[in-house]
Amino acid sequence: MYNVAHNELQARVLLNMVEGVGPIRANRLVSYFGGAVKIFSSNPAELSIAGEISDNLAKRILSSGDVIDADAEIEAARGMGVRIVTAEEIDYPPPLKHLNDPPVVLYVRGEFKKEDVHSVGIVGTRRPTQYGKLVTEKLTREFAELGTAVVSGLARGIDTIAHSVTLKSCGRTFAVMGNGLGVHYPPENRKLEDSITKSGALVSEFPLNCKPDRGNFPRRNRLIAALSLGVIVVEADEKSGALITARFALEQGKDVFAVPGSILSRYSRGPHILLKNGAKLVESAADVVDEISVLGDWIIKNAKKEKAALADTGLPILTSTEEVILDRVSMSPAGINIDMLFGTGDVPFGKLSEALMSLEMKGMIKALPGKAYIRT
Repeated sequence: MYNVAHNELQARVLLNMVEGVGPIRANRLVSYFGGAVKIFSSNPAELSIAGEISDNLAKRILSSGDVIDADAEIEAARGMGVRIVTAEEIDYPPPLKHLNDPPVVLYVRGEFKKEDVHSVGIVGTRRPTQYGKLVTEKLTREFAELGTAVVSGLARGIDTIAHSVTLKSCGRTFAVMGNGLGVHYPPENRKLEDSITKSGALVSEFPLNCKPDRGNFPRRNRLIAALSLGVIVVEADEKSGALITARFALEQGKDVFAVPGSILSRYSRGPHILLKNGAKLVESAADVVDEISVLGDWIIKNAKKEKAALADTGLPILTSTEEVILDRVSMSPAGINIDMLFGTGDVPFGKLSEALMSLEMKGMIKALPGKAYIRT
């Protein structure tokens, strides 16, 4: 007689820890049995048919309680400050529920907030050029200024820069791991992991002590894409895992963006392949915001909330024209030229100049060289 799981969390943790199951088979079984508990009280023949799995795997699943201690895994997670959540719980990130094969359990160290559904993925090579480093820093700073969280994979190179600069810019960031949260990889990012948990979260679908095996990273990449409204590939060669993340994003109906680079650099090959196949060219966060309407609308809504809060403090009230212009300037953290503002057709040029002067006098925007303006 096999040891059986007695509650849903215990059963799902146990199922997730059986080698060879994976999210597709796990979800198939959970769906068939109406939960995970009943899986462990079935028989090998029924399990084999329900999960479309071999008899050997069915027997290993049923006997897993004899060799795997799910309760110890749950207790160890609690001791590390890690929550194990299922799709039925409020703490489970909403975007992951839309996957065809969502993680049956998710390990989370940190916190997801309601607004974190408006996130952008930034990925790339582990060996970025100086150009790639500078571009990643620029983009992540701009997204942080817009209040948009950044999702990446905590790998060396582009990922690490994206997480680090976001935190330095007081933004929120999420690291999706290709290993368990009890394993620190790469080891030099141990302090960065702790920092991320204070302004975002570490996320994994793998058991706590799972090592970063090569086969784990495509599964990690699909979650990066799922947690993002769009994915930006900064630098990558043609065999980079960043292109796998981009492919998952496309399959999930997300926008894919790529940073153009030197035709002489091997790390421009990946982005250029994407651009040739329809990815959007990105030079700033504004390019992404303009393309993803739900993100742009959310940023504008947030800006209006901030202005309402300012009004309560007795600060200057804005005219409707000034609000339109301030919204547009707010969406361009690096600054926007007056010709681009006029080109939107929202405001006649005479009123535009008048409103810009008024906003500058009220301390809401700042003039830059070249007739450009930036939000203060």
